[in-house]
Amino acid sequence: MPTSPDLPLAVVGCDFRVASSQWRSRLVLDESEARAFADKLKSNQAADGFVDLNTCNRNEWIVSCPDPRWAAELLRAQMMQRAGPDAQSWIAPYLFTGSDAARHIFRVAIGQESLVVGERQIASQIYQALEVARQRDTSSRILNGLGSVAGRLVRIALRRGCIENAAVGVHSLALAYLRSQLPDRPETQVAVVGIGRIGRRIIGQIEQDPHLQAICCNRTVPDDGSGNVCSLEELESVLDRADAAIVCTGALKPVVTGQHLHPRPAERPLLLIDIGIPHQVEIPEVPGHVSLASLDQLTAFHHGQSVEIREDQSQEARGLVQRAVEEFEAFCNQATFSGILDTVQKHHRQLVGEEIPRLIAKRLDYLPETARSRLALDLKNIVLEYTSEVFRTIKDTSRRSGEDEKCQDE
Repeated sequence: MPTSPDLPLAVVGCDFRVASSQWRSRLVLDESEARAFADKLKSNQAADGFVDLNTCNRNEWIVSCPDPRWAAELLRAQMMQRAGPDAQSWIAPYLFTGSDAARHIFRVAIGQESLVVGERQIASQIYQALEVARQRDTSSRILNGLGSVAGRLVRIALRRGCIENAAVGVHSLALAYLRSQLPDRPETQVAVVGIGRIGRRIIGQIEQDPHLQAICCNRTVPDDGSGNVCSLEELESVLDRADAAIVCTGALKPVVTGQHLHPRPAERPLLLIDIGIPHQVEIPEVPGHVSLASLDQLTAFHHGQSVEIREDQSQEARGLVQRAVEEFEAFCNQATFSGILDTVQKHHRQLVGEEIPRLIAKRLDYLPETARSRLALDLKNIVLEYTSEVFRTIKDTSRRSGEDEKCQDE
């Protein structure tokens, strides 16, 4: 267990290297469980902030806390308890504290700890987890600062080429696995169950392949009259028509069950690929000529491929992460100006996340959507550049103040 007690931060979790997707599915907290767990940590004075990160690759609990080692052991014990009485045989959660915890989160943010190294979608998943924590009031100043530093790191890593483009990730891995299992199909009907962020990326790649055709299925159906998206109520007939299905709804309970599947003729087998955590396909007995693959099969498939990682990119990623750790350390030591910094960050998030989109939607609704999106991005970048200078000025002033106080003490 790497430990570094200098920062009030702890991380406990399991990723694809520690436990299978089947077991990691047990670690996902629903909203009420996450809120209750955070309240318990706070009432015991073990942690003042809690974030749960659940992705295809990992399940992690991140806390800001006065005693990181103690908090990490509490989290580990709770994770083992949630995993079940047989957990000792399959799970060994990793623990990080202090600077090591920050370094781990930053490496995760730029895809250095992902199954597909350098994948891009994990950055948005971390942002979403932090945003959920803020909305449920389980975040903290330290965790908000961690997110701000991680955001800047991701933007720099993207510019430096340390993060791959949006086409790389579990969605592209799922399609690569599909093609390897159905190589002789000239026209393959692929049902995409769930059209969230990952589902849309899968659909985008399918549309670029002349041998694949997407059948979209979602819990909610767009009210545009196009008929391009089926509802989950039609899932049974959708799977009957499909040659393969990729299930990626993000649901906390199974979406595809035995009642949705029928035996198939040998010449038209069905390949089901479940890329959800927790699992979204639950079939006690798989019908004839239907095969099921989960993230575990995708992991084994990926490990069997020849994957080359450029050493120069790896070295640059390490350097960027170290700079981010140092920036976060400086942030954690900013006691004098923490209130000012929190206020500026709060208004920054509100302006970028709410005010700019609301203003453009209200005043410029006559512009095409692509033009509005470009304008929103330009305005957000202007605000980011301005507020970055404000943040830097506050931090430099705080640092100089700390150095002056140290000199006076000496």
